[in-house]
Amino acid sequence: MEMLKNTSNNMKTSLLAGSLIFLVVAITEVILGAFKIYADSKELEEHWVNAIPFPPGIFTGLAILIVSLVWLVGYFVIKKDQNANGYLSVGTILALGFILLFILILITDIFNAYALGLEDYENWTVLASLRWIIFLSPIPMFFTIKYRDLIFTRKKKTSALQS
Repeated sequence: MEMLKNTSNNMKTSLLAGSLIFLVVAITEVILGAFKIYADSKELEEHWVNAIPFPPGIFTGLAILIVSLVWLVGYFVIKKDQNANGYLSVGTILALGFILLFILILITDIFNAYALGLEDYENWTVLASLRWIIFLSPIPMFFTIKYRDLIFTRKKKTSALQS
């Protein structure tokens, strides 16, 4: 029973830390993405968003926000001494899926720029397609390694008719 409680406390701390990091990055990404769209629509050449090395995007911020909210709900569920394995599983799988998506977009852009030499990619650099979620990948990977038994295993349902 002590080991289960220890896992619960570790999971609670991990969920809170991961969700807060993702939440801060998500809110920052959405705000900066909205400002970038506004500045581009007003044709402001010299705005401070251009100084950020990785371009912000609203979609990326919303993807990070979804993962953050799933983990945050899991934190509050486990705080009530209930089972939060589902929230940990869904949040981690969503995070890994979004990270994989943005890595594939980066690889596609690299291929378009350097292998195909498309004219739309003449002034393109790798920094133009890097997203913050790629740098957040150690968090869901940590969850996958530490809690893999909870994330990838299902408990078998028992039936009352079994003898």
